[in-house]
Amino acid sequence: MSRLPGPGAAVVEHIGLNEAYQGVVRMADKLLVTVAPCIPPYMARDIPGLDLSPEGIADEVVRAHSAGANIVHLHVWDEQGQPTAEPAAFERTIQFIRERCDIVIEGSTGGVNELSLTERSASLQTDVEMASLNSGSANYDKGVYVNSPSDIQYWVEEMHRRCIKPDIAIFEVGMIASSMRLAEGGWIQPPFLFTFVLGQVGAMPATPKNLLFLSETVPAGSLWSAAGHCGHDLHVSSLAMQLGGHARAGFEDNPYYRPGEAATSNAQLIERLVRIAREIGREIASPAEARVLLGLQMREQERQTGAGL
Repeated sequence: MSRLPGPGAAVVEHIGLNEAYQGVVRMADKLLVTVAPCIPPYMARDIPGLDLSPEGIADEVVRAHSAGANIVHLHVWDEQGQPTAEPAAFERTIQFIRERCDIVIEGSTGGVNELSLTERSASLQTDVEMASLNSGSANYDKGVYVNSPSDIQYWVEEMHRRCIKPDIAIFEVGMIASSMRLAEGGWIQPPFLFTFVLGQVGAMPATPKNLLFLSETVPAGSLWSAAGHCGHDLHVSSLAMQLGGHARAGFEDNPYYRPGEAATSNAQLIERLVRIAREIGREIASPAEARVLLGLQMREQERQTGAGL
């Protein structure tokens, strides 16, 4: 039996080629929707009543999953929602989430410059399926978000060793070429996943031209999503969905539903993206379908056999 390339190839073993091709096409067009619920501490101070405990974050994730999110991007926080290198509360958050839904879990290796390399790598010591890979440094307002080449190499090697799929964060276009050099070294495997981070003061502006440029610069067949900062989240995700990319929303990017009006939950922000997606004909992937698109089943097999350890 002939096989089709890509994450949907396995379906050909069970159904005819034409039917399988149509199934793969439909699968490839399904939308990945990421919820990013971990609001930065400096932003949380302006929104009273937030429950940033593991239970509170898990509740937000489960509600967002019910609204249509199939991936969650999590930071390693303590019981009060503050950055920490101790993964105990993070592991509890993951446990609470997995007891109630099957959303794909991505850990963050991001963080303020004051955190050490080890502290920023705490999520990699836990049972996450994916992790963010910041592929370079970028200006952030009046400072610099530092991700040195040696740190990036450490993160990608740890992800490879632990069979964690990198979600490659792109702040400037040159970072695409840098990350592909890591792929040439065998540290990142296709299907590649990129997240374009646009709108941060000092970095790449959140414009349609920039988003189109980035989407056309990544290797053919790559998956890509977009995250808009500084109030550009809805604008950027809406454009991404129309261009064939994927979407993200949540309190980490913007806790406001519209200017001056705080969102009632992360789920409310996800519901809006899902509504827009369906209006333009994008079907939402289930978590199981998201794992197929991302090639995570193969990584789970590697975990079980110890191939990456």
